[in-house]
Amino acid sequence: MVAKTLTRRVCIVTPGALGSNPRTVKEAEALSGAGFKVTVISTRHRPEVDPLDDSILDTADWNSIRLDLRTRLRRLPGKLTHTAARFAAERWDRAFLIDRAFNAATSKLIRVARSVPADLYIAHYPAALPAAASAAARHGARYAFDAEDFHPGDWPDDPVYEPLQRALNRIERRYLPGAAYITAAAPLIASAYSKRYPVALPAVILNTFPKDQAPVAPTPCGSGAPGPSLYWFSQTIGPDRGLETAVKAIGIAESRPYLYLRGLPQPGYLDDLMALADGHGVRDRLRILDIDRPSRMVPLAAEFDIGLGIEAGQTANRRIALTNKMFTYLLAGVPALLTDIPAHRDLQQTLGFAAKLFPVGDARAMAARIDEWLRNAEALQAARQEAWRLGQERYNWDYEAVRLRDCVVTALDPDGIRSPTS
Repeated sequence: MVAKTLTRRVCIVTPGALGSNPRTVKEAEALSGAGFKVTVISTRHRPEVDPLDDSILDTADWNSIRLDLRTRLRRLPGKLTHTAARFAAERWDRAFLIDRAFNAATSKLIRVARSVPADLYIAHYPAALPAAASAAARHGARYAFDAEDFHPGDWPDDPVYEPLQRALNRIERRYLPGAAYITAAAPLIASAYSKRYPVALPAVILNTFPKDQAPVAPTPCGSGAPGPSLYWFSQTIGPDRGLETAVKAIGIAESRPYLYLRGLPQPGYLDDLMALADGHGVRDRLRILDIDRPSRMVPLAAEFDIGLGIEAGQTANRRIALTNKMFTYLLAGVPALLTDIPAHRDLQQTLGFAAKLFPVGDARAMAARIDEWLRNAEALQAARQEAWRLGQERYNWDYEAVRLRDCVVTALDPDGIRSPTS
C-alpha cells in the first residue's frame, strides 16, 4: 500500500470568540502541533474581547477566519435571517429553517465553512453543527462535535425556553448521529448525550491546560496581597454563579479572607454585589480583577490561596458540567473549594484532600471549609502540593491532547492509515 504523504486539513467552527473560548484555541494548537493544517472559523461580537483574540493570533500557527458581528449594522442581516427563520421554523419543519432558527450566527458560519476545503470539520456548540455538516457534505468530508456542555440542559425548566429547546433538539437529533465522533468536556456530559440521542458514548476530553503554563513547583501558600485570598474567574461576573454565597462566607470566616473575582461584570451586577458586601461588612475585601489572556489563567491563579468552583447547579447542565476553573487551579497548585453538585462530587473522589465540598448556598459551611485551610498552614501547604501533583500527573492538556488527536486520526483514517502523514 502506498503511504499517505498529504497533510490532512481540519476546520474548527465556533460561534464564539477566540478570546472567550480557550477550549477551541487549545484544540487548534494541539492539532496544528500534531501536523494537521488547521483553520478556525470564529466570531467577533464583544469589542472588549478583541485584545485577547489579537494576543492569541500573534503566536498562532494555524489559520483564522473571524466573522465580525460587533456592530448593529453588521449583526442586522443575521438577526433578520434568524428572526425570520425562527418564525418559519415554528410552522414548517424544514432543515434549512431549523438550522438558522437557533442562532443568529449560524447562517454566516454555514456560508464561510462551505468555502473552506477540509477533510474534517469540528463543530463547537450546536450553532456550528449545521455549518460543519453542510461543509462536510459539500467537500466529501467528515464532521465531528465537541460538547463543552450538555446543551439540552442549558436552560431552566420554564415554558419560555421551549422554542429554543425544540430548535436545539431538532438540530442535535438531525446531525449528531452522523458525526464521525463526539467529544465531551465531562464524564456526566458524555453519559447524558449518549442517553438522549442514538450515539456512541462520547470520548471525554477534560477542559485542562498545558503543563508549560504551570509553576515549576508548588508553593506553601498564595503570594497575592492583601491576603489570605480566595479566587474565582470566568468570562462573565454575574448572578447564579454562587458569588453571593461567597460574599456572605468571607463575612463569616474567622480567617477574614479577601475575595478576588476576575471577569467582565454584567451591567448593574457589581452594584448589587457591592451592596451585599456592604451589608456583610466586607466591601473592602471584595476585589474585581481585569480579564486576561487564556494562556495567563494558570500563572495568575497560582497567586491565590484557594480557588473557588461554586456553581449553584441551577440547570441540568450546570449540575453535570466541569468548568475549566477546577483544572486551572490544579495545574496552578491551588486547592479547590467546590459546591456539592454531581459533577464536583464525582471529581472530588479523584482529588482527595486537594478539594473540599460544601452544600450549595450554605455560606456557613463554606466559611468553615475556608477556615480549615486558611487557619492551618500545614493543611493548606499539603493541599497545594497535592493539587500541583495532580495537575502535573493527570489533569493537564498534554494528556488530553493525545486523546483528542487519536479521535481525529481515527475519524480521518478509519482503516488505520496513519494521519496526518506517514
